Amino acid sequence: MRIAAPAFAAAIVFSSAAWADPVTLAPISFSAEMQTSIEEELGQREAETLRATVHDAVASALSRHGATLAQNGAITVEIEVLDADPNRPTMQQLAATPGLDAIRSVYRGGAELRAVLRTSDGRTVEVHQEYYDPTIEQASWRAGTWSTARIAIRRFATKVADAYDDLS
Repeated sequence: MRIAAPAFAAAIVFSSAAWADPVTLAPISFSAEMQTSIEEELGQREAETLRATVHDAVASALSRHGATLAQNGAITVEIEVLDADPNRPTMQQLAATPGLDAIRSVYRGGAELRAVLRTSDGRTVEVHQEYYDPTIEQASWRAGTWSTARIAIRRFATKVADAYDDLS
């Protein structure tokens, strides 16, 4: 009996994934203010890092909820990065300001993101997530350039996957 239980559970997971609506992830965009910040302060390299981080987190969260990514899915997810602040200086910031230290310079990092999920029949759901370090002391515990932004992105991805569940 114990051998059959895991096989039965796998059949249930496969069955729910087989009936899930396919999802299209539209290219991730940046707000006008964020785009200006990328161009003038953070650097284009950071834009690609943020795009990849958001895409991977949302795709992973959706797949955990049984979604499959497809080119012309029944649900389209449009994502916009409204703001993102690093915890440590970016390469462009270090190059532009010689007094910054890659290790000792610390910022209150975080991010604000928005998504709109659209179904082929016209229903929409909006998702919003915003999280920033509440204090500089908390920010100083984080080692990576985008540590707090990654927390916001993971929380955002979970909310997007929950909204997908509501639509499917």
